[in-house]
Amino acid sequence: MLVKPLYNECAAYVEDTKTLVVADLHIGIEYELYEEGAYVGSRVETLANKIIDLLRKTGARQLVVLGDLKHVIPSSPPSQKRDLQKFFEKLSLVDIVIVPGNHDGGIKKIVPKNVKVASSSGYVVEEKTLGFVHGHSWPSKEVIECSTVVAAHTHPMVELKDALGYSYFERCWVIARVDREKLREIYGIEKEIELMIMPAFNPLCGGMVVNKEGIANPLSKIIDPGSMEVYLLDGSYLGKVKNLQI
Repeated sequence: MLVKPLYNECAAYVEDTKTLVVADLHIGIEYELYEEGAYVGSRVETLANKIIDLLRKTGARQLVVLGDLKHVIPSSPPSQKRDLQKFFEKLSLVDIVIVPGNHDGGIKKIVPKNVKVASSSGYVVEEKTLGFVHGHSWPSKEVIECSTVVAAHTHPMVELKDALGYSYFERCWVIARVDREKLREIYGIEKEIELMIMPAFNPLCGGMVVNKEGIANPLSKIIDPGSMEVYLLDGSYLGKVKNLQI
């Protein structure tokens, strides 16, 4: 079952199930930034409209939000609740599955009844084939038995330098294989698994620089670090993380 990153987007599409996948929307982060002195205004309509556009372009019938739909924890202030309500109103015509992340505490009390909230240990699309997990906690054995596991949480970015030595940062995808020995030690299974780490959909989130900081994710304990590869949003292959150290 092919998971296809969309060109120049922080989103993926699964053709077999007509599913659009996004992660780390962090709805409500603007209010935290405001308290720190940066006024950017609510971006919930921008995020929702972008998703609607991607749903139309791909023909997707289902939306999977791979964790951290909301930002403020542990509870939701009125401003965040209003933004979440607006988000679900705009996307009321599509089936939505939320795989909870570490910012999604109490999410079941907020979402409409027709929105499915999966387990924080992950969501299996097809047995032993494709699984989703946010990545802040260990995936279930059912998820890790899938041949492809898609995760988020890290907000991966890569640091690059121009000819003058100035640094700039790009959101990216990280593709890796598991270390089969470590997988056997932790889960008691041995198989080939492809891990895909998604970039954050909300550009205000910032992220972890993978060629400096690696992957902040329990999955990092079973990843073969030498296998980690970086792809930019336009599909450009930058090579292995180990060769991009700055």
